[in-house]
Amino acid sequence: MFKVVRVDEDNKQIVIDFLRFDVLRHVFAFCDIQQEPEHTIMYAAFEDETLKGYILIYTALEFPSLSLECDKDTAESLIEYSPRDRFIMHIPPDCLPIIKRKFPLAKHYVEDWMLVKEDEACFFESKLVRKLCINDASRLASLLSSVEDRPMRSVKKCVDMISKQPIYGVFADAKLVSCAGSFIQLPQVWMIGKVYTHPEHRNKGYATLATSAVTREALENSEAAALFVGSDNYTALKVYGKIGYKKIGEKLWIDVGTGMKP
Repeated sequence: MFKVVRVDEDNKQIVIDFLRFDVLRHVFAFCDIQQEPEHTIMYAAFEDETLKGYILIYTALEFPSLSLECDKDTAESLIEYSPRDRFIMHIPPDCLPIIKRKFPLAKHYVEDWMLVKEDEACFFESKLVRKLCINDASRLASLLSSVEDRPMRSVKKCVDMISKQPIYGVFADAKLVSCAGSFIQLPQVWMIGKVYTHPEHRNKGYATLATSAVTREALENSEAAALFVGSDNYTALKVYGKIGYKKIGEKLWIDVGTGMKP
C-alpha cells in the first residue's frame, strides 16, 4: 500500500535522489523542484520508501502545467491533487482512462518524445540565424503575436525569456521570422521548445535552421537534446528528423478548459 505526501524541504532530497536515476524521464520534475521551487507544487506516492509516482503542478505560466508520472494504479490517487479546471497536463498514455473519468470534457493529443545525441546530429548553418539578445525582445514579441492559440507575449516577457533561455532566430530582410529555444538546460539533457515560424515564411527551411542552432548549443553542453511534438505534426517531425531526432516514446497532452494544443 502506498501513501501520498506533499513534497517539502524535509523530504525533497529523497525525491530528487529517486528522479536522478532517470533524469530524462523526469526532466520537468527534476528541474522545477530544484530550480523553481516557488512555482512548484508536488505530491509524491511512496510504497515501502520507494517512489511510485508523482504529480507536479507548475504555476508560473498563464495556466498551471502539470506532469503526472506513475502507473495507472497510482494515478487514481494522485489525480485528486490536480486543479479542478483550466490546466494542461502531460501524462503516460495508459493513464488516459483515469483522466477521462475525472475530467470527461478533457481533450487529449498524442505527442512524440524525440531525442538526439551528438554523434547522431546533423547541423544546418546559415548567416540568417543567430542567438537572440535582449535588444531582440520586441522582434520576438512581434513574431509570437502571430501564434493563434497562445497568449500574447509582451516585450517585457520576451526580455525575461531571452535573459533566461538560449533562443535562436532566423532573420529575413532584418525581420525575425522563425525561432527555437531551450526552456530546460541540464547536464543530462536540454529540452528544446518554442519552435515557431511566422505563417508567411514557412516551408523555407527556417525552422530547421533555428532548431539546428539551438540543438548544436545543447549538445555542446549536455549529453542529449530532447523535445515533444504533436504526432500528427508531420512538417515538424520532418524538420526534427533531418537534424537527427528520433522518437523514443509518447506522452499525452491533456487540455482541461484552456483550448491549447501542443
